Amino acid sequence: MNQAVPSIVRRRGRPSSATGTEGGGEVQSLDRAIALLEVLALSDGLTLSEVARAAELPTSTVHRLLTTLERRGLVGHDAATGQWMVGIGLFRVGSAYLRIRKLPEIARSLLRELSHGVNETVNLSLIEGPHLICVAQVESHAAVRAFFRIGGDLPIHASGGGKAILAGMNPEARRAWLGGDQLQRFTEHTHVSRRALQADLAQIAERGYSIDDEEHTPGMRCVAAAVLDEWREPVGAISISAPTVRMPPERIVDLGARVREAARRLTTQYSGR
Repeated sequence: MNQAVPSIVRRRGRPSSATGTEGGGEVQSLDRAIALLEVLALSDGLTLSEVARAAELPTSTVHRLLTTLERRGLVGHDAATGQWMVGIGLFRVGSAYLRIRKLPEIARSLLRELSHGVNETVNLSLIEGPHLICVAQVESHAAVRAFFRIGGDLPIHASGGGKAILAGMNPEARRAWLGGDQLQRFTEHTHVSRRALQADLAQIAERGYSIDDEEHTPGMRCVAAAVLDEWREPVGAISISAPTVRMPPERIVDLGARVREAARRLTTQYSGR
């Protein structure tokens, strides 16, 4: 079965950083080699001519670069089919990122951007046991604003971030996190039964963001969306919190769309997907 050949937008000519400097040819070769890796990363294997066509480079140049990358283990070659693919060495290089990535650091600028855009408090939270832990925050400058201490915890069933994460879990993981059938009540709006909470989680999964409608703190509302890892499992949540008077139902739709988009962007930055 023929597969579609991926295409990339390649910068034509000599890279600007190499202009007027020695070693410009080496920089250009590096740029082209990276372009080949990007092409191969989008496929399950391509022939030499397919790689050359996708990268918009001469076949001889592509062959020279691929054989160099093969010696380094960054690409592999199947002699039986003539196809080239990414190599195990590239996995080793890429997996180094997994060892050092820290969600709060990756999220810092995005949280600031979101908070300034909506002029409300924005939080990044992770779950630990039955609690949601706030690990990063950008406060609103409004006189009356939501505030949650960094390191402070909220119940996962009665918080926007917690419910967003629960909605993204598989059913087995969700049951393990929730524990017993009877959930603790904090306000008259808290879901205290699994049945009620499960119905809410189904709606959250459908629209892509959760709503905490004074379920933990009277007078406070929150919208949140889950951040996912490379396996599409939730690792945290971004939330926007505000006094109820500043988050009426008609504003929730706009803020929900904003937090959903922010979580999507952070998911891409964190997981590469």
